[in-house]
Amino acid sequence: MEITVYKNRIILLSIFLVSMFMFLWWRIKVHTIDEAYKLSVWADSQYTDKVEVSDLNYLLFDQNGKQLLQYKNKYYAVIDTASFLKNNMDTKTDDLYALIYILRNYNNTYDLSNIGLNGTTKKITYEIDEITYNKLQNIKGVKGFYIYSASNVDRSEAWKIENLISNIRNPSNNNLKNNDSLEMQIYDKTKNNEYPIIRFDKDIDGNVSTGQFINPRNNLNVRLTLDKNIQDKIKEILNSNKYRAHAQIGVVLVESNSGKILSMTQKDDSLPNVNIGSATQNGFEPGSIFKVIVEETGIDKKSISLNQKYSSQQSVYKMDKKDYGTLNVEEAFIVSSNNIFAQIGDKVGVKNFIEKAQSQGLFNKVLNLDSEVKGDYVMPQAPGEGAGQLAIGQSMRITPIQAVSIANTVVNNGIYVKPYIIEAFVNNDNEVKEIVKTEQHTAINKTTANILKNQMIKVVRQGTGIAANISNIEVGGKTGTSTRIDGKNKTSDGWFVGFFKVKNKYYSMVVFVKDIDTENEQASNTAVPIFKDVVQSLYVYLQK
Repeated sequence: MEITVYKNRIILLSIFLVSMFMFLWWRIKVHTIDEAYKLSVWADSQYTDKVEVSDLNYLLFDQNGKQLLQYKNKYYAVIDTASFLKNNMDTKTDDLYALIYILRNYNNTYDLSNIGLNGTTKKITYEIDEITYNKLQNIKGVKGFYIYSASNVDRSEAWKIENLISNIRNPSNNNLKNNDSLEMQIYDKTKNNEYPIIRFDKDIDGNVSTGQFINPRNNLNVRLTLDKNIQDKIKEILNSNKYRAHAQIGVVLVESNSGKILSMTQKDDSLPNVNIGSATQNGFEPGSIFKVIVEETGIDKKSISLNQKYSSQQSVYKMDKKDYGTLNVEEAFIVSSNNIFAQIGDKVGVKNFIEKAQSQGLFNKVLNLDSEVKGDYVMPQAPGEGAGQLAIGQSMRITPIQAVSIANTVVNNGIYVKPYIIEAFVNNDNEVKEIVKTEQHTAINKTTANILKNQMIKVVRQGTGIAANISNIEVGGKTGTSTRIDGKNKTSDGWFVGFFKVKNKYYSMVVFVKDIDTENEQASNTAVPIFKDVVQSLYVYLQK
């Protein structure tokens, strides 16, 4: 009897277990097979969409923490096709018609009536304008639809220095820049940064939340040595009616003792950057500003005597338009006699003054920007041949960013301080994460530097640079008017490289005026007045 009861229990338990197994199998089948499509729709209907709202993943600050780049907004409308088609059965027809009409009115190819006809359920992004964007902001009830705006760097002035630095593509051909360029070095530093985004959350009914802006907090940003206030003041001068006759002017301003570039400005930033010689045959002939280098070399090498007299009229060199008579080195420097400095160049020696120029950054890239040129010179083929042309800054090419060091080395007592433009890498609060320093070395003797400094002051007080003279401000400099042949075209350029003093602090500056009137214009009446205007405009600001 007990055995029979036991067997019956075993049978009942087995039946129960089999029944439970069958029930569980049926539930799994319903959920994984019969309801698979429904579950996939639910899954597809819930997501987070993250949209990048800038084409640059770092900030570019000036030395005062101001953002240097200008941005322009772009506007977009997004249709999540699957959600739009499945979740708008109960949406007000007025809202749907308004959306369809507004998009099609902006662009007739933005036709929502064709959505889904090709079988695709991919998300569609339409670029729109600001007016359309503002109209679409009033549409609230449509499912699977949202709008957003993004701020991209305004690169319409492609050759502006801040646009050049922050762009990894060449403005001329859109090719990627060289790997060793300054721009690509910045890219390597910042490539792991996150982009600012707007986050959109969508629920299972296709409702899209208002976008949430998320700004990355751990990015590495770039702080330049530039001062935006100074940049803007100089730009205003260059674009003033006073200088309307000149299509392109370049100005580089440096804090002398540190080498920090406070401004790299040019009149027309839609044209290749003249300050670094972009799109040129290795830059521009410097003309008589190179005489500073020649005289420095002669004094340092003791190959010339400051007391020796030279005649501007002799049989070898006939480049002056007037007879300056007999002058010593300083007098020839102040009036800028080509005939005399050609003779001095012969005594100093081409190899010697070229080496001196190279020690001050000439004939080499300064900032290592992708489109920056190195400069060049034509070495004489025989002893004594061509020295005169080189000594007066012809048969060679340099850039304004190189030329500013001619004055800078003089006021730094013979120390060459390489100009630089990246001050530091910083966080979003402009706190330093990595400081950047420049290099410096002795280029000329201190005594030599003082001699040239005094002569450059005399150039402004009584010589070719007198238009830069400002009472109660120490100003010195050297003019240069050069002849340049690009292809079949012959033209002239005006230079003025100099320094000025504010509150016991020196600033060095070069002004370059491209394509001046060969017959009626010289550096003295083109570049020099601009130099003076810039100094007067900045004087109060630099005193603070």
